[in-house]
Formats: sequence, structure tokens, C-alpha cells
Amino acid sequence: MKIEVKSEKLQDCTAQCVLVGVFEGEQDLPASLKDVDEKMDGALTGLFTNGEISGKKKNTQFVHTFGKTMVRRIMMVGLGKQEELSFEDMRDISARATKEALRAEATQLAFALDREADALGAFDAAHAFVEGAMLANYRFPGYHKETEEKPELEELTILCAGDTANEVTEGIRVAEALARGTNLARDLVNMPSNYLTPTVLSEKAKEIAERYNMKVEILDKADMEVYGMGGLLGVSQGSIEPPKLIAIKYQGTDKWENVIGFVGKGITFDSGGISLKPGAGMDEMKGDMGGAAAVLGALEAIGTLKPAVNIAAVIPTTENMPSGSALKPGDVITTMSGKTVEILNTDAEGRLILADGMSYARKIGASYLIDLATLTGAAMVALGTCTTAALTNNEALMEEVMEAAVEAGELVWRLPGYKPYMDQIKSQIADLKNTGGRNAGAITAGLFVGEFAEGTPWVHLDIAGTAWADKAGDLSPTGGTGAMVRTLAKLVLRRAEKTETD
Repeated sequence: MKIEVKSEKLQDCTAQCVLVGVFEGEQDLPASLKDVDEKMDGALTGLFTNGEISGKKKNTQFVHTFGKTMVRRIMMVGLGKQEELSFEDMRDISARATKEALRAEATQLAFALDREADALGAFDAAHAFVEGAMLANYRFPGYHKETEEKPELEELTILCAGDTANEVTEGIRVAEALARGTNLARDLVNMPSNYLTPTVLSEKAKEIAERYNMKVEILDKADMEVYGMGGLLGVSQGSIEPPKLIAIKYQGTDKWENVIGFVGKGITFDSGGISLKPGAGMDEMKGDMGGAAAVLGALEAIGTLKPAVNIAAVIPTTENMPSGSALKPGDVITTMSGKTVEILNTDAEGRLILADGMSYARKIGASYLIDLATLTGAAMVALGTCTTAALTNNEALMEEVMEAAVEAGELVWRLPGYKPYMDQIKSQIADLKNTGGRNAGAITAGLFVGEFAEGTPWVHLDIAGTAWADKAGDLSPTGGTGAMVRTLAKLVLRRAEKTETD
């Protein structure tokens, strides 16, 4: 999709449709429409004066210019009350307007940035609009023999005042990077597991790393045996697909220090193993690598934006399958850390591979750890599908993540990590057991992973509910959502900005 910034007047725009924001209760014609109104003999003024244009949030109305201007149609887009307009509102409004325009088969759009810039600032208004449009435009092509042609956004032009062009251009640059990273994560989650095996996932990770000159290392089974990665090896032993551990280093400063570690769960298909899942809905378990997808999507955005920070990204990836060689309930494994784990349920496998991923991230220099995983159904029971569950051992890092999530427009809620919960995952015959039972399942699963932080500042993000959408919304179709890509990227960008100002 081509995106550009222009300072031309609306009536000279050649887009198929120009979008103009209107605040609720507004009766004065937006400045961007005044010249068009003259060419239309005051017709637009009449519509506003008579209250026929609604500024109700997300309301859209097409107005035809009947050949009196270069642009054929203008879409009036409701912004809601001016004093209430937020970045998230602007992004959601853009997504709704983009989808309405595409339904009308308008694939070349322009947005007249006017009073939105006064309300949000030119940078944020442009950022929000472009991000919303790109997220709404996302399509997963699928594997049909004959593809149904659906309109997609081809061109997007932001019309703005000349003195705001630089701010607008920078806002668009950030928005493009974040949306592209989010859409990459969506693609990975939506891919069937026979197309996205651990080997293919490692190849895609390598492509991203090499594209942005990041260092990449792919560990195979023999390497894992050397490191004693019993968690990853144990989960993988039921599958014919070989496991991989992906390690990517992004170095944005002169010294490899203050390294943020991203650890993403990469189960490319989760049958539950010997503790087999019910058949209904098991097809969605191709998305059990949503944590890995979020990490790779964030690296895609970070590679474009090049913040001055250091990142160690680690993705343990495998399938979890039942077979004669599969891990069994009652088995005891030894993780890379040396800690032993009693296996009570082979469907609690994500925490086992994350254990080794956390240890390896620390080995390659991570000073802070953030793990992301579609880890527990319990997180969905607690928080539904709109909010990511979080746990931490470090208040300052948790606050950073929460602030980044707010800025990214993603909902995160912290769960308690009190010591009594640890009693639920103590084993009589090993250091830990891999499930603490039904009560507080999201908490005990997160605390299990946190044991392998071993004192390193750590935040756990359980995206079981947020990584997949059962129904389409303004920003996303059904399937993978790309949850937490933008939060990770925002966290990094905020750190870089703070370093520059210190």
C-alpha cells in the first residue's frame, strides 16, 4: 500500500474518496471543505446547517460532489465529542471508515487532517489514522483454489497543512512500522501448522533478522541436548517435527548491556499431547505460537524504527503431539536451569518450553525478561478475550509495560503473585510440578515461568484470550490479532526516548 503526505487542497485531490472528520454537534463547516463547498454552490453548508451531517462517533456518510471537484465522493466521519477524542478513538474511527470505504469499493483514499491535529497533535492524529487504516485493511489470503477478489486499500494520502508535514510524516513512519509488525504476527498465527512448522518458523525468523542486520542463531535438537533443555526436548519428543530454539540479538547501542529479553512461546500446534484436548476447536491450536508471533512482529517494527536499545529475543518452538514416544503424565524432566519438573498434565506444555527459553535469554545477556504466551484458558475465564493477563516480580518493569500498553491501546491487567500460590506448584518428587490445578490457573502457570527468571526483573503476559478473535471487529478480522506487538515495540521506543533525554 502506498502512503504519502500532501499539502494540497481537498478539491484538488485525485483520490476516489476523501475522508473528513466531523465532531459531534458541529454546525460549522470544517476548513478543509470550504473551497469544495463553494464549488458545490453551498450544498455542504446546507447539510451542516440543517443537522444532516452526524458527528456521532464512527458514523460515516458519503456525500457525492457530482463532478464539481476532482474527488468524486467525500466521506463524513463522526469523531464524537471534541473534548473526548483520544488516540485510541482516532485509530478505531479510522478502521471503521476504512472498512466502509472498501465496502463502497473505494481503494484510493485521502484523509483531510484538520481539527483532529488540534485535538491530538499532528503526529498522533496521523499515527492513529494510518495505523487504524492499515490494521483494518489486513487480509489473510488463505489457500483457496480460486481467490475471491475483495477490495483492498491501494493508496492512502494524508492531506495536511505545510507546517505540520514533518510531524505527520514521522507519525506515519511509526504507524506503518507498528501496523506492519502486527499484520506479520497475524499472518503467522493464521498459517496452518502443516505450513508453519518449527523449521519454517525458524526460517521466517531468520529472514526478519537478516533483513535488519540482526544476529540470529538457530539451535537444533543436538544443541538443546548439550544445554540440557529438558523442557523443550520433552515437549517435542512426541512429534516427528524437529524442535528449534530461535535466538535473535538486536543491538542498538555500542555496548551489549541493559538488554531487554523477549521470550515467545512457539508451539506451532498443540494437541495437548497424551493429555489430549477435546476435538472441538482444536483447529485453533495452530495459533498456540501467538507469543512467538508477537516477538517476531515486534522485531519487524523495531528493525524499521531502529531505536537505541538492545534486545535478546528467544523463541523455543515445537509441536505438542501424542505418540509412543511422547512425554507422559508422571514423568520428571530436568530443565536447562537444572530445576526438575514433575509432569502432571502434558497439555501444560507452554511453561515447559518457556522455562528453557527464559534460561537461554539470560545466558545471552538479557537484563530484563518479558515472556509472551497463549498459556492458559484460565486467563480467558478471568479476563475474557479483550485483556491480557500479567504477572511480575518487579514493580518498575511492570509499570513500564503497563504504560507502553496504554500508549499502544492494548488492555493489560495485572494478576497477584503472592507467595501462597507457589504452594500449588510444589512437587513431592521434583522441584516443581507443571500444573497447580484448577484454582488460580493463570497465576500458577505464570509463577512457574517466573521461577526461571531467577531474580532477573520479569513480566509475564498471558495472551491466550487476546491473540485470537472469534469474530471480526473494526481493527481485525477473525483469527490472529497480533496482540502485544505494539506494546513491545512501544516499550522499546519509550526506553530509547528516555535514554536520549537522560
